Amino acid sequence: MLLIADSGSTKTDWRLIDGKEIRSISTRGINPYHSTETEIREELKNLDLDQNEEKIRHIYFYGSGVANEEKKHIIRKCLQFRIGVHPDIQVEDDLLGVSRALFQLGSGIACILGTGSNSCLYKNGFIVDKVPALGYSLGDEGSGTDIGKRLVNALHKRSLSDGLREAIIAEEELSMDEILENVYKKPHANRYLSSLTMIAAKHIGNSEIKGIVTQAFEDFIQKNISKYIDFDTHEIGFAGSVAFHFKDVLMEVLQSHHLKCNNIISSPIDGLVRYHTQVDALKVSVSKSMTESSSRYDNLEKMSVKELLENINREDGTVHRAVHSIIPQIEKLVEEIIPRIVKGGRLFYVGAGTSGRLGIVDASEIPPTFGVPFDLVIGIIAGGDRAIRKAVESAEDDIHGAWRDLAKFKPGINDTVVGIAASGRTPYVIGAVIDARKMGLFTACITCNPDTRLAAEVDLPIEALVGPEFVTGSTRMKAGTAQKLILNMITTSTMIKLGRVKGNKMIDMQLTNQKLVERGSLMISEELGIGLEESKRLLLLHGSVRNVLENYKKS
Repeated sequence: MLLIADSGSTKTDWRLIDGKEIRSISTRGINPYHSTETEIREELKNLDLDQNEEKIRHIYFYGSGVANEEKKHIIRKCLQFRIGVHPDIQVEDDLLGVSRALFQLGSGIACILGTGSNSCLYKNGFIVDKVPALGYSLGDEGSGTDIGKRLVNALHKRSLSDGLREAIIAEEELSMDEILENVYKKPHANRYLSSLTMIAAKHIGNSEIKGIVTQAFEDFIQKNISKYIDFDTHEIGFAGSVAFHFKDVLMEVLQSHHLKCNNIISSPIDGLVRYHTQVDALKVSVSKSMTESSSRYDNLEKMSVKELLENINREDGTVHRAVHSIIPQIEKLVEEIIPRIVKGGRLFYVGAGTSGRLGIVDASEIPPTFGVPFDLVIGIIAGGDRAIRKAVESAEDDIHGAWRDLAKFKPGINDTVVGIAASGRTPYVIGAVIDARKMGLFTACITCNPDTRLAAEVDLPIEALVGPEFVTGSTRMKAGTAQKLILNMITTSTMIKLGRVKGNKMIDMQLTNQKLVERGSLMISEELGIGLEESKRLLLLHGSVRNVLENYKKS
């Protein structure tokens, strides 16, 4: 069962999804910038889940005011207090929610025009650029709060014609004392000011009121949309009550700037239901995978230690044959990686669990072995560094988590992303290659199942079909061994072709301990035919085997 929330400053829309059955729930807005943790907990008591708390497995909360980790943590704590600690809870800001609702896995400029306003450039499930909103005191152009402030200003600064101004004040029973009281002495001034847009909606047929709304939208385009690169080539989508209720005016303003509007929706919640239904489908296995097929051996607990070891070794023997059969695919990958690295690219390994750890091990050994920078081969694991030693629950189910992790390295078109997943259906890894490929990066995968979703999404799939594991489903065994062998082949052959080996020697290895100094001295002694003491002196003087060989020849 899924629980999805879209929370603005005024209202929170909830959807409880159990298969095809969808239940709608509504509470007041939940914003950790404007409400205390105690207030949020009190509001969540109004979330009527009809005693389904124990059935909820995933919660996706999108809200205003949760742009940083501290605020996200508050929301997670409050949801855990209300529902329990068992569900996977993902908290994201409302702008990402709107983007996904408007464009799903596509691209465009996503905008919020509700109580507040916001915008971003969105591509394939993630935000790639964002103009700061700055809130209702410093920004929020085109929002309900902004229009409310403009209306109040026009009424009381006498910018409207006398007849219109007097009619609105009398009709709405507005007084400056009441307005000042609500704005400066009561909480949630933004909500109050936004509520005044209903006055503008009633009188939108009047050219003066329409002019106020039009100017608010003009400012939003000027200070937000126009700041994105090639903004006039992107489709633009809007969500929020203000965009929806004033869509005729908004469309006129957009058309005057020759901007293409994709969609205007009042709420993103239905789009988010479609998005997460689609994404969660990636987590469903349509058939039993080869790596999870039953072991060829049974009654393992009744075997002697010798029998166990012999049978494990017998199964391990199948790994080398499986890897040998796919050398042509590994060769193609290496030949794609090399020219990209020459142009300044990098190699990224992305995985979860054992697969992620193997990628990190291989990547971490390349700098000391071959003397290359630590950011040339990079291993990324679902759940971050803490997942290297201890499993991080549900991290591998976050389909866009990998791209968020990759984005920290500012990936470019010369980079290569290799997804590693024995099953071939890990959402974190699938999302990595989908997002990377859409951004123009070369993608490959290493998997141990045939015809997987992961293989279908990459430029070059590598499928090492090692068969069932000795212990059913324990892919740390044969599948892990195959992955380790392939990773060694990829990086070692790449480094050799990049000139990091001479003859058969690691001439660029880093001299990080006495053992490696001795090894380097022996290399020099054998290559130049000089004594070990002199070789060691030259090595310490020049800093690497390569430098000694190059300088010795010059002298």
